[in-house]
Amino acid sequence: MKLDYLDGFDYEAVHARAKYVLENTKRLKPAAEKECLDWFEKNCAASKKTIDEAKSLIPSGVQHNLANNYPFALNCVKGEGAYLYDIDGNRYVDFIGAGGPSILGNNDPDVRAAIEDCLSKTGYLTGLYHENEYKVAQKVKEFFPSVDKFRMLGSGTEACMFAIRAARAFTGKLNIVKLKGNFHGNSDQLIYDMRYCGSMNSFAVGVPDENFKYISAVMVNDLNELEQRFIDNEKKGGTACFIMEGMGQDSGVLPTTREYHKGVRKLCDKYGVVLIYDEVVTGFRLALGGAQEFFDTRADITIFGKIIGGGLAGAGGIGGNEDVMSVLTAGVSHVAGKKIVIGGTLSANPLTCAAAYATLCKLQREDIPNKLNAAGKTFAQKLTDLANKYDLPAIISSTGSVMQIDVTGMKHVATFPEYTPEQQAEKRKFATARMTDFAMALAANGVLTAGGNKTFLSYPTLELLDQVLPIYEKVFSMYE
Repeated sequence: MKLDYLDGFDYEAVHARAKYVLENTKRLKPAAEKECLDWFEKNCAASKKTIDEAKSLIPSGVQHNLANNYPFALNCVKGEGAYLYDIDGNRYVDFIGAGGPSILGNNDPDVRAAIEDCLSKTGYLTGLYHENEYKVAQKVKEFFPSVDKFRMLGSGTEACMFAIRAARAFTGKLNIVKLKGNFHGNSDQLIYDMRYCGSMNSFAVGVPDENFKYISAVMVNDLNELEQRFIDNEKKGGTACFIMEGMGQDSGVLPTTREYHKGVRKLCDKYGVVLIYDEVVTGFRLALGGAQEFFDTRADITIFGKIIGGGLAGAGGIGGNEDVMSVLTAGVSHVAGKKIVIGGTLSANPLTCAAAYATLCKLQREDIPNKLNAAGKTFAQKLTDLANKYDLPAIISSTGSVMQIDVTGMKHVATFPEYTPEQQAEKRKFATARMTDFAMALAANGVLTAGGNKTFLSYPTLELLDQVLPIYEKVFSMYE
């Protein structure tokens, strides 16, 4: 089958390709797989040793779940521009981007200068207000017309927690509806039906089932199902909010359509439901105004995450219209029965706010989101040509600068009703192993990707894309 370039927002085309890939997934040639594994043993001995030592104190020895860790995790000692360097001196092109926030690359000089200036003048934590809080809020409001008020928080997880709390306080309703497979952080209520469609509470070990009494999930791009869920919820406390990832499950594996975004807004207005956009990945990347600018729609509450700080720790936030944001407290000024408690010692700390303002200004000044989006499309088209050259079944798509380079179709398994639960489990197991092999082969040839599937372009990588193509060609040629 000859592959055509896929627009990452063309759900039907992506879904159809997924079925073909699932039924025709290829494996690495045994000799090629051995070559890659031997490379790790020969060139990454210090990583292997230090990770093994870490296991004595750290569960599994690894605390980050973004990268593929097969055959073992890499000990990274430096990040600079488009590259990551391990303890053994190996250099890798960084397509992980820490899961998206490193949109300016690693250790961007402008962001670093802002942090150093803040350290010398203000310090790293005061617990009091400072002007960068206001300057960041100004930029967010400039980019997101739906945001009248903005509040910095420590992470996207915190922002999602407070968003659903605010929605319930504002509406007086109980139920939360989300999209199947979407991820909204690690809070007890939202760690439901994540990673793949229909997972329900299978990833919620340690969380009582009672926590999910008022949450349910619907299939992406199905407006009829969403409306019916709103209708059904009217009989049991109403729907407080509908929360969705801006580009769909797992950064666009199951993409949302423009029509769906428009329809969701209308349904939320019709039933008095607070619409929450989780723009942790899409905000400032898909466009300066995120998915809302791209799809020409508006949210009532917008979730901001790690990208707002350009990769510096403790970055997140919640923004929304005046009415909804009125239920948030200012500091500790709790109003019993009327305001939600919200806060965090490290929220809006001086360093993160300085990094955030520098990041947002640079993204705007150099028109970076548009440059990244154009590059992502061209890169995906060239990779598609290479996959065709080696007859490799793959989903290769670009949703702006977030790309899916998927040789398994794993995240789509549960969306095909013709597979029995047993068949789904078997296909998911096989696909997971193949996805891991793909990431391992890329890493052995100098490219790091997020779990072997998602690929996040950063500003410095734009100069390397043509240089990286021969690496992908080599890996594509390794398949049977």
